Amino acid sequence: MPSPVTLILPFYAQPLMLQRQLAELNHYPPAVQVIIVDDGSPEPAERVVRKYASAALLEHLRLFRITVDVAWNREMARNLGAQEAQTEWIVQVDLDHVLSVGCVPDLLALQPAPQHWYRFPRWRRGRADATRQKDMLARECDFGAIHPHVDSYLVRRDTYWTAGGYSEDFSGVLGGGGEFLARLARTAGPPLLLPSGIHLHVVTRSVAEDSSITGLSRDTAPGKAIWREKQARGLPRPTAWCLKPWERVL
Repeated sequence: MPSPVTLILPFYAQPLMLQRQLAELNHYPPAVQVIIVDDGSPEPAERVVRKYASAALLEHLRLFRITVDVAWNREMARNLGAQEAQTEWIVQVDLDHVLSVGCVPDLLALQPAPQHWYRFPRWRRGRADATRQKDMLARECDFGAIHPHVDSYLVRRDTYWTAGGYSEDFSGVLGGGGEFLARLARTAGPPLLLPSGIHLHVVTRSVAEDSSITGLSRDTAPGKAIWREKQARGLPRPTAWCLKPWERVL
């Protein structure tokens, strides 16, 4: 990696999963800047971070909080992380996706092509839960390779914004990632797959019971309707971002 990288993690009511992430992040070198974006969670991330983050990690970790609780506002959470990142390259992942410390040296040694973006090979940790039924892996299997995640990737920050960032028109509904990734592919071509030594472990509820969000509706119909409307208009690039109030916590 020609410069440090920023890892961006959205958080919403997942204290056990955040604790698990911090156990790994505590061993990251300062070359990996960490941004956690609390998406207005009714159980704030700050308490977990203050309790479980090491003093060394807090030197290269920043915590932001969206100060209103809007269901499925991950589009803004990801945009806020990308806006506040100070490195050329950023990694966007969901909170249940763990980049183990053993992968970090290979990531930092990588020489990615600036015109491309990259997805991660992925391994599932834990038996399949309700969100993992599509995995091409036996449901009772505790560990195994699965397909890369569409919304977990490495990209240049400038490329992210050239593509337009996530549309916050999807805030409040599930399913805004595909529309942004279509614009990203239009900007930088299809993603490349990172080497196998740079992979993610997706954690299921059998390992961390709050690894995925359970308290919000998973009805995808409203998001699909917005997606179809944007497709009809040629996927216009958003013109405004971070539309809800937010603050830096740490």
